[in-house]
Amino acid sequence: MNISESLKIAVKCIKSNWMRSLLTMLGIIIGISSVIMIIGAGTGVRDYIVGLIEDMGSNAVLVNVDAASATDNDYITLDDVDNIKNKVQGVERCSPMLMGFGRATIDKTATEATAMLIGVNSDVQFALTNSCEYGRFFTDEEYEANAPVAVIGTNSADMAYGYTDATNEYITVSSSGKSMKIKVCGVANIDAMASSLGGSSAMGNMFSSGTDQLIVALFMPCTTLTQITGADAKLGSVFVIAEEGYDYDAVGNAAVNYLKAAHGNFSNNMYTAQNMATYVEIVNIIMSVLTAFIACVGAISLIVGGIGVMNIMLVSVTERTREIGIRKSLGAKTKVITMQFLTESIILCLIGGLIGVLIGVSGAFAACSIIDIKPNITWWLILVALLFSSGVGLFFGIYPARKAAQMSPIDALRSE
Repeated sequence: MNISESLKIAVKCIKSNWMRSLLTMLGIIIGISSVIMIIGAGTGVRDYIVGLIEDMGSNAVLVNVDAASATDNDYITLDDVDNIKNKVQGVERCSPMLMGFGRATIDKTATEATAMLIGVNSDVQFALTNSCEYGRFFTDEEYEANAPVAVIGTNSADMAYGYTDATNEYITVSSSGKSMKIKVCGVANIDAMASSLGGSSAMGNMFSSGTDQLIVALFMPCTTLTQITGADAKLGSVFVIAEEGYDYDAVGNAAVNYLKAAHGNFSNNMYTAQNMATYVEIVNIIMSVLTAFIACVGAISLIVGGIGVMNIMLVSVTERTREIGIRKSLGAKTKVITMQFLTESIILCLIGGLIGVLIGVSGAFAACSIIDIKPNITWWLILVALLFSSGVGLFFGIYPARKAAQMSPIDALRSE
């Protein structure tokens, strides 16, 4: 008997008891679908979180001031930013981070919005994954001249104008009784960074399309922001970018030591340096471990399904005892009988695996669509799932197949 004949007989046997076969496959279907759903959705969530961190500047060190215990003398100044860039060894670029809020009027539509204003210099663009999707970042000359220009967030532009390419549009920003007409010089993916610097998770939710409150994120020259708000440039944080070949943690610590010496405050907790790349590694490790653990728990149902396959194959051997006896008396070899029942077991699990893949992929997309995240489902994941389900059929089908193959023809024919 060749392989094609074994396949035909196996399919015929499965179809003749299709309800029993479907119930037998249920454990395989649940196991495969849950593993694919968990890995696909979990990897998608991991990629999303890592993407947010990278947008915030994964190649930079964020130096923060402990605002809870800081005095006016402890805050970072614009002179400190210049000195860190020019005097601290290993620092290539340094940008201030000054937060401000105000009211904004979208000149084109006269729409009112809340403005999240982040005062920076042109160095901050090198901390972003992509500098600008449209237009350009403001220059050093515009920073020194207090130019009324700004880079708007991609999501902010889409909500404010209905399209993302908002270059050369105008926004009138008002704060502390002062107002200024700002020209949008570029559009960049800065909304995640802005919401993080805002210090509130609720602020991040404002950028979602489901809210009625319109908020726009603007990166503008720090010197321009101080003119709008009328506040002094007391910085709670700065972005530090190290030169190539320098360790980011070491450069961050050097910047912290400079600030301690410059402000005469050697408190261990007043200035802290956070390497953004470290967060990427931590998220990768945590999400990978969690996904692997939950996937292993889901894979337990595959073992349960495999036991169910072995059980139903033993029932099938008992039901087809006379058939086995007749075939062996007509000259069927032991390996032929073994191959026949192994083929049936593997096909049973493979069909269950295919159904599980379809349900798992659909479930992953459905689950991720709720939080607007794209699942990460690769061909190797599907291939491994199908191979694993076939392996389950092979492993749990060996015992029933060998039992059928080793049956005595005389005893088999004698059975009722």
